[in-house]
Amino acid sequence: MRPSRGSRESLPEGYRRCPDCEQVLPLVAFPRNRSAKSGFASYCKPCQNARSRESRDRLHGGSRHYHLKRRYGLGAEEVEAKIKEQFGICPICLTPGPQHVDHDHLTGKVRSVLCFNCNGGLGQFKDNPELLRRAADYVEGNVWKPTLVAPGVYQLPS
Repeated sequence: MRPSRGSRESLPEGYRRCPDCEQVLPLVAFPRNRSAKSGFASYCKPCQNARSRESRDRLHGGSRHYHLKRRYGLGAEEVEAKIKEQFGICPICLTPGPQHVDHDHLTGKVRSVLCFNCNGGLGQFKDNPELLRRAADYVEGNVWKPTLVAPGVYQLPS
């Protein structure tokens, strides 16, 4: 028998009932919520996840669209349009099917849509053109030996 709304059900210490699935669960099954009086969310983790997923799909049309809008200010349709402008290939390595939005980390401006490897590579080189040029020289066999000018200060030959 389910207790009426106004009455308090006696639950063991450290347990609460999820209003969605109506299961009595230990508090560790509920997400933390600092703004709630108890310190825990009202719904258990699976119910909370289902509610969040439903809201995200209903309000934003899916998690990819939500992520792209929140992070880059572009929707999934706009990203697909950019990919189409690039003829469906990564502008760096020319492989088909780029999926990763590349942006300038200083300005936040979206540059293009790259493949996973090219996007990661730019990130590893901190979007620094000089480092990328040195890396290209290195790959082409031009290994430069830096000269120690002062402790911790090196100069590359020109």
